[in-house]
Amino acid sequence: MSENARFGAVLQLTAREGKRDELVRVLTNYANTLDGEPGTTLFAAAADAGDEDLVWLWEEFADEDGVRGHFEHDFFRALQLELADLLAAPVAVRPLAPFTRRLNPGVTAE
Repeated sequence: MSENARFGAVLQLTAREGKRDELVRVLTNYANTLDGEPGTTLFAAAADAGDEDLVWLWEEFADEDGVRGHFEHDFFRALQLELADLLAAPVAVRPLAPFTRRLNPGVTAE
């Protein structure tokens, strides 16, 4: 089990037609609020290369308190309100139990 995360999830977000760019903007802004969630150890988002309406998220949390803190954080609650107008379907969530993660120290990505 990774020392950095015990809980995680992959999320599939389906944007309303023509709204993916706005969804990406909202999620990028949200990522900048995560310093207020010390239990969130990883937040990664990616646009689906094969579907212009899909966005994928990968989240990891240090422990159950981190998960709880994520859902209770004011910025998360505000995000839910913003997403309501951008999503064509409910978010599909697949809970995971992360066990390893490796970042290549020779590669830097923002």
